Amino acid sequence: MFSKTLLVSLGLAAAATATATATATNAPVTTDNTGLQYRAVLQPKDNTTVTGHITTYPGPSQVGLNFFVELWGIPDGEALSYHIHNLPVPEDGNCYSTGSHLDPYARGDATPCDIHAPQTCQVGDLSGKHGPAFAPDDEAFSTVYTDWFVSSLADDPAFLGNRSFVVHAPDNTRLACGNFAVWEGH
Repeated sequence: MFSKTLLVSLGLAAAATATATATATNAPVTTDNTGLQYRAVLQPKDNTTVTGHITTYPGPSQVGLNFFVELWGIPDGEALSYHIHNLPVPEDGNCYSTGSHLDPYARGDATPCDIHAPQTCQVGDLSGKHGPAFAPDDEAFSTVYTDWFVSSLADDPAFLGNRSFVVHAPDNTRLACGNFAVWEGH
């Protein structure tokens, strides 16, 4: 069962931060997420070996979304960032056509993501909130976490449907991308 204390704590932290920054709105905790699962499968570009997928399913008591991330082909010693981008990948596969990070609460690039206060981050900055992807010696990167601020509800501004998942190199080059779609696998 989801902890009401955590919700209150996140809400109080969000209110305190909003008062301190006043220029951007903190992300609210998403509730009543649907039972739909979403998955994005990465299509690597010519300049990379990175591939993988990201799968979501509703969090505890439909609050937040659980994420299962698996990536392969990460160059040894590199920490890669990954995000939800505003636009889907077009048919030509151009990852640069996916626009900017999902940021419905106008956090912007000028506001650094604080991993200890994830409500202050851009909603789509998954690696900023949960840590970068890395894998030594050609091993796979795999992680599972709950993100309290991404939504599976189509009318929510933090909705991930019809958006893309993009993996970036340390120099911010877009290495691989894929579109989120409803997934019925198990």
